[in-house]
Amino acid sequence: MAQWQCILCFAVVAASVAASLGAIIIRKNRRLPPRTDGTSSAAAPPSPWMSCWSRVRPAWLLAFRATAAAALAAVLAWDLRAYDPSIMMYYTEWTLLLEIAYFVVAALCSAYGCLKMYAGSRADDDDPESNTISSRLLCRRRSGGDAPVINPISGDAWAGADDGGRLGLVMRVGYQVTAGAVVLTDVVFWGVIVPFMSSSAAHFSLNAVMCCIHSLNLVFLLTETTLNTLAFPWIGMAYFVLWTCLYVIVQWIAHVCGLAWWPYPFLSLTASMAPLWYLAMALLHLPCYLVYWLIVRAKNYVVARSTGKLQTCSDSSRSTV
Repeated sequence: MAQWQCILCFAVVAASVAASLGAIIIRKNRRLPPRTDGTSSAAAPPSPWMSCWSRVRPAWLLAFRATAAAALAAVLAWDLRAYDPSIMMYYTEWTLLLEIAYFVVAALCSAYGCLKMYAGSRADDDDPESNTISSRLLCRRRSGGDAPVINPISGDAWAGADDGGRLGLVMRVGYQVTAGAVVLTDVVFWGVIVPFMSSSAAHFSLNAVMCCIHSLNLVFLLTETTLNTLAFPWIGMAYFVLWTCLYVIVQWIAHVCGLAWWPYPFLSLTASMAPLWYLAMALLHLPCYLVYWLIVRAKNYVVARSTGKLQTCSDSSRSTV
């Protein structure tokens, strides 16, 4: 193993980590200060349990997210049964597990929102003349104003207005990372790995479980994007890069501990032109994230044309993430 190759590969990963952390820190420091009345000057993110389409009820969004989590978990179980636990060393399975976790958290946020709306409607029934916000006002914004939202449920995990609190923050970051990772996974699989499967050097062939993983992951995510109100700011790319760097570092640690094979040949530090492979994969994150950013922009444009008001935007400088 050429020492200079290792040093250059380490430098690519270290530079990626440093740039991502730096972007996150800078973004955090640039947040607008609170106003004199004690409220934040940044716009609050939309409720994660709401759909951008007024006719899609939060309960329907909850049902979809729960179904997506269950279906993807079933595909992962099928994958593990078809191969063995070592399949979890692949980035594909990491991304699939991340997407499952996202839909689980999203379903929890949706369940919280539905319970919150139910508690509000019950309060309205008990006291019709009270100022409690009804579930109808939670489902849609009228006359362009943001109605105040009650919080009948307390708890640290849900601290916040109607943005889901810390769990809502985890959901928004998870959405941004998952989107980039799914695009990267499918691009590498269909564009780099599949064309070489027919060669004698290929260790596996295309089968049903692979097709399901590399199609359903994007189908469920695109459906989620079509329905949700989550923003897709550029800062999310920093988290996306950190996710991939974490995967690479785990691979290095596994090989130091004795793992004899690489899930992807281009990750091998002894591969021909390994530093160029690492640099190319690092640069590939930009177009992958850009593709999904454009998808979200297109969806928001359609929503704006259909409803006359854009409820969220794909890259807002006021976003809290």
